[in-house]
Amino acid sequence: MGWSYALKQASPGNGLVELAYLRIGFPTCWCAMSVTATPLAEVEAVYRATWRNLTGTDVPGDLADACAGWLIRGDALVERAHRGSVDHLARVPAEDFEWGYISARERLVHRLGAVADLTRGHDGLHALGDLSTAMAARLLERWPTLRPLPTQDTRPWY
Repeated sequence: MGWSYALKQASPGNGLVELAYLRIGFPTCWCAMSVTATPLAEVEAVYRATWRNLTGTDVPGDLADACAGWLIRGDALVERAHRGSVDHLARVPAEDFEWGYISARERLVHRLGAVADLTRGHDGLHALGDLSTAMAARLLERWPTLRPLPTQDTRPWY
């Protein structure tokens, strides 16, 4: 079965949280980045094939649902030392704050886009996708200087 390092604690079980972690842009890491389509598709295909080979079944659960969980988890906008102190997601409209070289608003816009992409045409989460699309557009209208997350080839290393 999968090993979930996404929460910084290894555990056996379904690895959809890990796959979502990649799509959402490494939400618990200072070095947030966007994984581009080709590597992302390769990683997901390898994970799914490995799961099928080990269990004889498809990966249980829904990647869109796992990504939605990361979207609403406000503590994933700040480093571990600041988690659990306040509702960090609620802070975003009033203030932007950085962790590493990426701001909370930039992280949020990326996550909204990931959820919007995954929920397009989704039976149960299409309304969340529509809301995510609208929210991302509104954030970019209000703060047009927000940058997209860097890709794995362009992110600074320090």
